[in-house]
Amino acid sequence: MQTAKRIPYFASLVLLAYMPLHIFLAQSLSLVTGGLDIWKIAKDVLLAVVVLFAICLVWGTGRATKQYKVLLAISVAYAAMHALLWAAHPDIYRQSAELGVLYNLRLPAFVLLGYSAVLLQPDLYKNRTLVALILGVSGLVALLGVIQYFLPSDILTHVGYSIERGVRPNFFIDDKAGFPRIMSTLREPNALGAYLIIPMSLTVLVWAKVKELKHKLVLIALFALYSLALLWTFSRSAWIGAFVAVVLVLAWNYRTPLLRVVRRFWFVGLIAVLAFGVVAYMQRNTSFVKGYISHTSNDKDIDSNQYHYLFVKQGIEGIIHQPLGHGPGTAGLASIQNPKGSFLTENYYVQIGYEVGVIGLLLFVVLNALIYVGLWRTRHTTLGTVLLATFWSYMLTNMLLHTWSNEAVACQWWLLAGLVLGMQATAAQHKTKKATR
Repeated sequence: MQTAKRIPYFASLVLLAYMPLHIFLAQSLSLVTGGLDIWKIAKDVLLAVVVLFAICLVWGTGRATKQYKVLLAISVAYAAMHALLWAAHPDIYRQSAELGVLYNLRLPAFVLLGYSAVLLQPDLYKNRTLVALILGVSGLVALLGVIQYFLPSDILTHVGYSIERGVRPNFFIDDKAGFPRIMSTLREPNALGAYLIIPMSLTVLVWAKVKELKHKLVLIALFALYSLALLWTFSRSAWIGAFVAVVLVLAWNYRTPLLRVVRRFWFVGLIAVLAFGVVAYMQRNTSFVKGYISHTSNDKDIDSNQYHYLFVKQGIEGIIHQPLGHGPGTAGLASIQNPKGSFLTENYYVQIGYEVGVIGLLLFVVLNALIYVGLWRTRHTTLGTVLLATFWSYMLTNMLLHTWSNEAVACQWWLLAGLVLGMQATAAQHKTKKATR
């Protein structure tokens, strides 16, 4: 039994390390072993099996807290909405529906796995281990991304990347070869940019807490590496998300010195902002700004910014037309599999509302709110601060993209959130027991 209780925690560590590398490993190793579909689905089968196993262990050993039970109940209700709507719309393309269920339900699965892992074996949880794992894996991912920028754009075709095998080998702004974007070992550039938000925020916070100069220098180098990789994704949503997260981390932890600096140099800051605004306005029609910043360098009647607006508008209209939902896989990245046509809402929340209706969207929002409230109690810890700050970053990116549909980004935030919630719950239980003695 003791060994069984350890499995969810070590499975959590494996998933945190493997998910950012999954696409690259699956595409390349399957060239040797065959069975690409097995490589693609194995991680999700592992997640499903371990989560069910962990929930049964937590329930069977009587370790479920009230918070855990509420999160589990909402997750079950959310899953039931997917099943009911799929049953109500049996004509949905099966592969899209399966992926829709998978992409949407692995978010609560990740948080329940992390929570269960710590409830079962709280002594295994080590903040230092998690921080080192996150920074180590993300550092490797960022380094490979920076190297990719200098390599031929078709380099990944030699290790199994192709549209026929389900992954594009390269990306360009507006599909123009002169504007390359990197994605490293992730599926696409926006996913890489979103994935780097947590490591960047964590690096800033850890840098301020470490004392030794050599550790500070390593963290500075790591942050520079992340920044360069983030820049070359040319993901505007990730740029904004990273900026928001870093500012929030600094504001929450160093409010007094920051306010002192603002009061002293506010006029300099104001001049800098105005100067930046003037320069940006003057350069708005240059090829650099139109190509790399505004993404309006194409010759089409509608640019990428207008597409965002149009898709969101169509998604909202679809929700109004059918508020109970169109069924899983009818919108978002899962719908790409449908040979009759895909529907990218360019907004994850609109996607959920379109797929599982207003009730399903409400359940998802409540799940997010409960997790955020739980994390607020951990705001004085390193990972708690980072998760709270990046919560708002990912809310912004999901307003513009289907960020939570990417396995690496979803695993990193939701699994870490579950682990931190579990640690907070066990610490509270321990404190209560000591008080009653």
